[in-house]
Amino acid sequence: MTSAPPTSAALWHATRAYSFPASVIPVLLGTALAARGYAYPGHAHFDALAFVLTLLGALLAHFGANVLNDYFDFVNGVDTKPEHGSGVLTGGQMTARQGLVFGTLLLAGAAVCGLLLLPGHAAVVLPLALVGLGCAVLYPAILKRYALGDFLIILAFGVGLTVGAYGVQIGSLSGHQWLRVALYAVPVSLLVDAILHANNLRDAPDDRAAHVCTLATLLSPQAGQALQVFLLFGPVAFAVIGVLVHLLPVWSLLTLLSVPVLVNAYKTGSVPGTAQTHLLFGTLYTASLLLKPVFV
Repeated sequence: MTSAPPTSAALWHATRAYSFPASVIPVLLGTALAARGYAYPGHAHFDALAFVLTLLGALLAHFGANVLNDYFDFVNGVDTKPEHGSGVLTGGQMTARQGLVFGTLLLAGAAVCGLLLLPGHAAVVLPLALVGLGCAVLYPAILKRYALGDFLIILAFGVGLTVGAYGVQIGSLSGHQWLRVALYAVPVSLLVDAILHANNLRDAPDDRAAHVCTLATLLSPQAGQALQVFLLFGPVAFAVIGVLVHLLPVWSLLTLLSVPVLVNAYKTGSVPGTAQTHLLFGTLYTASLLLKPVFV
């Protein structure tokens, strides 16, 4: 295995950039909710600098978590084939040490963004940053063997980033506001878990051999596929029901346009394809909340 500096292509590939919607969409959603005053009527607010720092920090943290996940899976013997993980470590394009350093630097960059946001936002930034860091490090290092991945990714990349982006815009949040924003985050939370579950369904045989415990290894193949149906199409049902009960504006029915892509993601089981469904649905969902609210 080479010890030469990794190429820029290898560094980029190591981040699994195709999964960027998992961090971008929740930040866009939380910011849109704040800009339109959802969950806190009469207190709409948008701070462009805070938005940019939040988005950049979320992306760096996400990419850092991806790289560290590859690192721990590689050194723990979970990833052994060239197609495992990003393929950068198993394919010899980067050493394990280089992966560890790269992942740490990415998380350090995210920490800088958090520090810049800290003045005036400590009550929101500190707890969510600690939760995010814990998920990024503890999950691949330890908790991955206990089928906690789905819970942690929903907590960090669904609810956490959405609530965090909202809180940075609005300021301190009451318990009711946290819960309200978390409710709006349900569709993107399900879809981000769909990305992870698609990956785990693909890797289930190898994970079982490596004694890694995920929902995909615990469930039968049929139950695993049924869960993926719920994760992919539950968000569409949420949008329709949300419109009917006046939780969401009528514009949220635009998310129905994502159904063909969702169907294709389910049929192919493609992980990048599932990430694309998250991007399409999340963009339509967020845009519907930015439009002037109209309820039926």
